[in-house]
Amino acid sequence: MTDQSDISGTSLSSGPVIGRRTMLAGMGLGAAGLVTGFPSILRAKPSTMTVPNSGGALEEAFKVAYFEPFQKKSGIQILGAPYMDTARVKAMVDNNAVDVDILNIDATEAAALARLGLLEPIDYGVVDKSSLLPEAAQEFYTLVDVAAYVMAWNTNAFNAETRPKNWQEFFDPAAKEGQRSLWKLAPQTLEVAAMGGGQPRDKLYPIDLDLAFKSLDKVKPDLTWWSSGAQAAQLVIGGEVDVGTVWNGRVFQAKIDGQPVDYTFDNALYVCDAMVIPKGAKNKKEAMELLATMVEAQNQATFCKAIPYGPVNTKTFPLLDEKTLAMLPNSPENNKTAVFQNFDYWADQGPAVFDKFNQWLLG
Repeated sequence: MTDQSDISGTSLSSGPVIGRRTMLAGMGLGAAGLVTGFPSILRAKPSTMTVPNSGGALEEAFKVAYFEPFQKKSGIQILGAPYMDTARVKAMVDNNAVDVDILNIDATEAAALARLGLLEPIDYGVVDKSSLLPEAAQEFYTLVDVAAYVMAWNTNAFNAETRPKNWQEFFDPAAKEGQRSLWKLAPQTLEVAAMGGGQPRDKLYPIDLDLAFKSLDKVKPDLTWWSSGAQAAQLVIGGEVDVGTVWNGRVFQAKIDGQPVDYTFDNALYVCDAMVIPKGAKNKKEAMELLATMVEAQNQATFCKAIPYGPVNTKTFPLLDEKTLAMLPNSPENNKTAVFQNFDYWADQGPAVFDKFNQWLLG
């Protein structure tokens, strides 16, 4: 899980440009094209596809796990582009100016774009959903990984025995003294705050906002906000706060490297990246085929080894070793108490909840 501070507009492919001669040669392969699995791509354009994404480590994992195998199979070069949020996608589609093929976006934004009618339906005749998690195969978007919003602590302040045992203790300074940190945004923060107020994780939606804001009230004097994943990690690692929320991918390497940070998947909130195809995309068929490549079990296993975000294809887990499984939020050993974020809730209720959250911040 990444944020806008990580945006990178660099190219995702270091492979050769597919020129006209190469394309013509591919078109002349005839039956040989069947070997690739995508014969129609060899008969036609495009030679490149543009895939906006979050950049950073996620971009690198996408490249090695998905884009390079897809390019090898199809001959289509994948070009990166800066992350596009809901507003930018809406403007692009509304103005009939779609110049990207498929894009990586936060799942809550994907759900909102689907509500607005701005996406092409996913062709599950091309994208095999038979072994995907139930949450992954949506009508207008497909989840491609599972990250987690988790509790982390500075090991000079707490250890695994003394740290807050759950969100209720996290939001109770009387139970555990110390400086806290939270993401300065309603999604994810209000979910854990509601659990801190006692809302059961299996009945988390609709979010009990009264409980959530009462939890925030309790820690307000001891609270430091963060606005980027890098900042979230540094607050805890640097000891500016004793315990805080982070995305697991931001602290796993620091923990391995021996820095003073630890974290838990207990009661984690699963937050996901999705892939969407904007309405009017010119290379829709090829975009579906790229998405099919992204959810293949073996490619998902490569992705999980590159960055500690879990797969959405259940056949991936047997392909991973114990060391990798231990770092994944939704591996069999880590998924016992976590809960998926409800993306439809934020698509339906987001604007009103954002208003309440902002009013609380100003109060």
